[in-house]
Amino acid sequence: MNSASVVIDVPVDGQDVSDVLGRFFKEFLDESSFSEFRSVERLIRSLKDQGQTVSGYPIIRPSDCGRILSALEGLFVTAEGRFRTHDLVVTERFENLISDFSLFCSKVYPSESLGVQILHARVKLFMGDAQGALDLVAHHAKRPYLVEGGVDAAFSAIEVYAQALVQLARIGEANISFIALGRWLATMDRKDFVRSAVKRIAIYVPLALKLPEEGVLEGLIRWASIRYQAALNGRRKHLRGVLTWIYAGFFALVMTNSYRFMARSGRGRNPFKLSMNKRGGTLVTRAMGGIGDLLMMEPGLEALAAKQKGKVDFALPRKFHPIFSNNPHVNLIDIDGPEIDISQYRRWVNLSDCPAGRYESRHRPRVKKGRVEIFARAMGINRRRLRQQGWRINSYLTDVDEAFCDQFFTANGIGSRPVIGIQPYSRDSYKDHIYIREIMAGIAEHYDVIVFHHVANGLPTGKGIATTAGLPLGQSLALVSRLNAMVSVDSAFLHAAAAFDVPVVALFGPTDGQTFTRHHAKVKLLWKPESFGCVPCWRNEDIPCAVTGLRSASPCISSISKAEVIDALHDMVGSGAIGR
Repeated sequence: MNSASVVIDVPVDGQDVSDVLGRFFKEFLDESSFSEFRSVERLIRSLKDQGQTVSGYPIIRPSDCGRILSALEGLFVTAEGRFRTHDLVVTERFENLISDFSLFCSKVYPSESLGVQILHARVKLFMGDAQGALDLVAHHAKRPYLVEGGVDAAFSAIEVYAQALVQLARIGEANISFIALGRWLATMDRKDFVRSAVKRIAIYVPLALKLPEEGVLEGLIRWASIRYQAALNGRRKHLRGVLTWIYAGFFALVMTNSYRFMARSGRGRNPFKLSMNKRGGTLVTRAMGGIGDLLMMEPGLEALAAKQKGKVDFALPRKFHPIFSNNPHVNLIDIDGPEIDISQYRRWVNLSDCPAGRYESRHRPRVKKGRVEIFARAMGINRRRLRQQGWRINSYLTDVDEAFCDQFFTANGIGSRPVIGIQPYSRDSYKDHIYIREIMAGIAEHYDVIVFHHVANGLPTGKGIATTAGLPLGQSLALVSRLNAMVSVDSAFLHAAAAFDVPVVALFGPTDGQTFTRHHAKVKLLWKPESFGCVPCWRNEDIPCAVTGLRSASPCISSISKAEVIDALHDMVGSGAIGR
């Protein structure tokens, strides 16, 4: 019998072959008709399945989320006609897809989720759902200090917010001076972005209410904004060709230069209001961590408080407030709480648009300024005033903190030998030492150990080894004060040790150890610039190592031996007797 002619007609998993074939053809047709959707769905599933690194951090990177966002944007452009006709097969599938991805991003990389929300809002606007778009972006549009990673996303959120209000005939509710917004954008050192943004907000300037404090320059901007729009409309009326662009270009130049003149006069610190409170203090905002960055802001905040002769209002997420508990130089504000009125302050310093990240990306690998200095400079504290204040990070403990430390030492049976803190992992795996477990085990032979990490899985255990896994941030920081020394990769508790004047053995590779430990009074830097000519390369996990081609482990840091670390500790605290 010819096997090719046999028809199989038996149940498969309790169903007839006809059901199986039906599902097959449905999948085949779906793959054929919606290949772009299926491709994005597979990418999102792949990201969700990545899990975590051995150090307990997500394997995926922000750039991975960015690739998905680009794919979603491409999907929308490809199917734009079907969105225009409200094809439910397409629109409902897209809605489920982008909502699912936005939720995933908000849990893993919240800074990336805003871009997804803005795209989602633009799609809703395109389909006529202005209220849906407003619901997605209003929170961030009213709170530009919450937006991480630059003004581009903040401006995009505000723009979509304004477009939605215009569609709803509610632009008067915006409570935004778009002239103040243009002036704020003009303070940015990015000419192409400013020119583009000024043209995009021109339509909203005459729609918004005229404020009493508007003067001659504001009137000139209103006039130029109206004329710019009229010139563009002239393409369909009495103006033609090149003449249209000459007229439009002239009025765009008037707007841009007017905004820049206002910004240079020092009036560009508020994105929504034309005036600030001259008698007010300074508002400093930071929408995210990391813990190390926040610690390195402390000297600048302290110097700023001395300069203005009063506490600095510092808005940051509540989970990071313990870093500054009992600090007499700051008033802590929950940045995710009620909307902050920036106009009540004399000055606003937006550290959510990270000045250190901008500086390092422009100057790598020739990074010369440390983050303590960069953050202080962003707050208006020059190097001379910072030296007067001191580079030291200060932290303040209470009797409750001291009692907790006593209890922790007793409960974990540590303290009979010198106590060494170890932060074994950074969030960025290219800074990690691949043999850190062996190093920790070797240290534990000579000293008691506290491992500073958020998970305990895979870390050494046993007598004389304790972990901070599961502890609140404030208690973990308090424990640093009881250490005889700290061993750390380039991460948060390296800087926490400096806050308590604890000696540090710092393990560095791709980043500049000399620059990043400049504010440490007692530091032993272990790195290998004499062996690796590329050190420091200032790469990140999106840039592969020049030696190995890998994006994770770096051979320059992993070449630091266990013996070198233990010898450095012996020099600092002795080989076993109590050293402090």
